[in-house]
Amino acid sequence: MILDEILNTFENEKYRKVAEKWAENAPDYWHKVPASSSGKYHPSYALGDGGLVRHTTALIRILNHMMSVESVENQYTSRERDLLRLAGLVHDMWKSGTQEDYEKSKYTRFNHPLIAAEHVRNMNDLPKDDLEFIAHAVEAHMGQWCEDKRNPDVVLPKPNDKYQIILHLADYLASRKDIEMKFDEPLPDVDTWRIPFGRHNGKTIAEIYAEDPGYIDWAKKNMEKEPAATLFKNFEIKV
Repeated sequence: MILDEILNTFENEKYRKVAEKWAENAPDYWHKVPASSSGKYHPSYALGDGGLVRHTTALIRILNHMMSVESVENQYTSRERDLLRLAGLVHDMWKSGTQEDYEKSKYTRFNHPLIAAEHVRNMNDLPKDDLEFIAHAVEAHMGQWCEDKRNPDVVLPKPNDKYQIILHLADYLASRKDIEMKFDEPLPDVDTWRIPFGRHNGKTIAEIYAEDPGYIDWAKKNMEKEPAATLFKNFEIKV
């Protein structure tokens, strides 16, 4: 699966096993939804089906790049580096709350860093000090974007130590629209894949072509969401 590449970067087997378990037990929507429902705040690789998991993977890639620099690596122990990887894994795992919450409303919850931190603190897979480390890092990952104009009573903590800062920075960089990453994922079958958005939601590309061929030409030039962008570009009409 797409997470294998980052699971393989854990330095301690016990933390890798916890990461695998947490990923398997995540809300179902976490594996499927885009990182941003609006598309405003994330690069194209984080949009479309599975975009949130790709965003999570990108965050941990960036975290690993930063922690491979000697002057940064030396600031953290092996345990701390793995706990930061776990924090990266779960930072958006409850972005819309629980699965039941998501089924009622698919919108991002502004206080999702606090929701994630609470879930982590209530787990029993690791010692309490490990869980607190992860929760502490996660709850400040939104950085300076910590106030909700619609609900001024909810204010998120800002990063104030090297653990919260590096996680926030990795998340910030993984959300920049001008920083793209490649993901070697197999494309779905172009003959059976159904577009999951827009005015042709639920239709195959062949069905769209039959009723609106101009949309195909437009999509090839303008579509940025994956896998749609590649599938539209590769689509060939079979006579």
